[in-house]
Parts: sequence; structure tokens; C-alpha cells
Amino acid sequence: MKKVLLFTCFISLCMITEIAAQNVDSLNARKAELNSEISRLQAERDQTVKLIPPTFGWKTGFTGLVGFSLTEMNNWVTSSHPNSSTSTIQFSSSGFINLLEEKYFWRNSGLLNVGWQKLDLKREDVEDESRYRLNVDVFQLTSHFGYKFGSNFAASALAELRSTLIENSFDPAYLDVGVGGTWTPNPNLVVVVHPLNYNFIFSSDELDYESSLGAKIIVNYRQEIIEGFKLRSHFTGFVSYEDADDLSNYTWTTGVNFNVLKGIGVGVEYALRWNKQETRLFEDDLQSYFLLGLSYSF
Repeated sequence: MKKVLLFTCFISLCMITEIAAQNVDSLNARKAELNSEISRLQAERDQTVKLIPPTFGWKTGFTGLVGFSLTEMNNWVTSSHPNSSTSTIQFSSSGFINLLEEKYFWRNSGLLNVGWQKLDLKREDVEDESRYRLNVDVFQLTSHFGYKFGSNFAASALAELRSTLIENSFDPAYLDVGVGGTWTPNPNLVVVVHPLNYNFIFSSDELDYESSLGAKIIVNYRQEIIEGFKLRSHFTGFVSYEDADDLSNYTWTTGVNFNVLKGIGVGVEYALRWNKQETRLFEDDLQSYFLLGLSYSF
């Protein structure tokens, strides 16, 4: 009888252990399912948050990029200047101050890009060349007002000033003033189409520029692709109704910034510009610049 009782207890203990093991496996499987569901819900929440329109009120932002290079050659006979040093410094910055309300918006932005280059031939008879010379000078201000007729469309008016700031300041200067419509499909993309726009050009008597009536197109895109990696692209163009080939112009600037520590990181910026009135004395109509350096933003 005692053996039967011991055997029964042993069998019961095995069954209890097996049931407990099954419960643990079931709980672990349920835990994995819940963790997967939590991850899915968090990802869905993040996507939903991105689609929520920005809160009303004033919004500001600033981004900058500083690039520099230094080249030193001593008796490098394969170069046209075997004994020389070259250094460049370039600074690019852009900022915005925007007012977003339920029925209207007012976006204001500015851009400044300046750069200097120095060539030192290490020769006493060429003293003038061993100094920094300006090689990039871009200045732009934009003010854009719109009254909304829905969540994505608005009637708008815009003024944009483009010129140089340091050398030949505001000679020439381009001022676009016009009205039309603005499409904002999401907070990161703004498309402006103004079919009624006048392109004023101010210049000295020595420079022959022609103002004209036309259409203004602006596309501005900003997006944080992944955390700390931001893309920005800005296109501004004018199509003249009087002479589309010679009086039109466009500028397209694209840059990426990778944040490393507290707004400081690495950035790249590239720009293309086409304006026949500016390049009439040159063989190539297309202008461009490239900048790689340290970036900062806040």
C-alpha cells in the first residue's frame, strides 16, 4: 500500500511539473506576442504623430554649415604652382520664422552663403595674390503670406529678394512680388505657384538687366529621414512671359545634416543656378557650388 501511495505521489508530482512548464512556455509566448503588439502600436503612433499638423503659433529654426580646406605644396613639380598653398573658407546658413494659425500663415526665411579663397604662390613678386578673395556671395530673404481655404490649399502673396551682400552689394538685386496659390500636402512640403508675378531687377547703369512679368514657382521640403539625419531642399524659379529663354531663372539648393552631438554634426550642401542675364559673358549658363563641412542647428 505504501508503494502504491509513493508511486501515486510521484506521478502527481510529474504531472504538476509538466503543467507548470507548459504554463511558463505559454506565458513566455504571450509575453512575446504582447511585446510585438506594443512595438507595432508604437510605430503606428509615431507615424500618426508625423501626420498631425503643427501646433499653431510662432515656429523658428536655424541651420548652418562651415566648410574649410587647406592645401600645401613644396617643390611638387607636377603642379602648375609647385610651391604654393591654397585655403578656402565657406559659410552657409538658413533660418525661418513662421506663424501658423488655423485660417492663415506667414512664413519668413533667410539664406546667406559666403566663401573666401586664398592662393599663396610663395613668391615675393606676387604679393597681391596671397590674400583671401571672395568667391561665393549669396543673400536671400523671403516673406510668404497665405489665407487658407482648406487644410491643404491657400490663396497667397509672396515677396522674395535675392542679391549679394559683400561684393557689389545689391548690384544687381532681384525682387519677385506676386500672388497665386499655395499647396501644403503635409507639414514638410510647401509648393507655391504664383501665375501673376513681376520680377524687378535693380542694377547700376553699367549692367544691363531687364525686368519682366511671369510666373513664380517655389518648392520647399524639409524632412528628418531618421533620427538625427535631416534633409532640406529648396527650389525657387521664375518663368518670364516676355522671353522664357533669356529672362527666366531658377536656383535649386539641397543639403543634408547628420547630427552627432547637441546640434553639431556633419553636413553637405549643393546648389544649381541658371540665369542667362547673369552669365551672358560666360560660355556655360549653369552655375553650381558644393560645400562639405561641420554643421550646426537649433
